[in-house]
Amino acid sequence: MNTANAIGFFLLGTVMQVLPWMNGAGYDPSSSQTLWLHFMGAVTGLVGGSYLLNQAWRETSAYVAELAARRLEARERLAQARPREVPLGGVRVTF
Repeated sequence: MNTANAIGFFLLGTVMQVLPWMNGAGYDPSSSQTLWLHFMGAVTGLVGGSYLLNQAWRETSAYVAELAARRLEARERLAQARPREVPLGGVRVTF
């Protein structure tokens, strides 16, 4: 499955959930067609939605890891660029 398929599944599931409400039936447990549309709409929407959430989680995790690596690299470059001198009991210590 790819992102386009997942969006299609999610939208199809949403349409299947909304269709019974458009003809005035709403949630009617005595109608097998309505129950089928609600159940299959939920399943189809969850399949597409779970894939989309999984992709979003992976991309967000990768972005956060890259951002953390950049910050660490920038801190290391800054620390190496200018040594610090601190007076310590009359002796200047550079680190």
